[in-house]
Amino acid sequence: MDEFKKMGNNGFNFVYEKELLPNEVRIVKMPPVSANKRGINDIGWQSDGDVTLYGTLSGNPSGNNALWQEIEPYDDVNKTVSAVKIQNNGGKCRIIIRAILN
Repeated sequence: MDEFKKMGNNGFNFVYEKELLPNEVRIVKMPPVSANKRGINDIGWQSDGDVTLYGTLSGNPSGNNALWQEIEPYDDVNKTVSAVKIQNNGGKCRIIIRAILN
């Protein structure tokens, strides 16, 4: 499972950037929430290819029993998601996902 990387020193800004192979599927664990980071405030994403994103609330997103719901472009992402699944539906492309915690 992939993870977000911290951007800067404040620990509230996370980003995931990846070049995806044709038809590749990746699962990205959401950043950890701590006492001073109460929750995910905003999530945004962009890609230069044909990708579909899904979110899950499951405590075991890599398992077979995780329920995935599609995240449509311009939808608000449920702030309680534990992971995001990325499905590349075409050729090689790039994806960027950014999460800001509050």
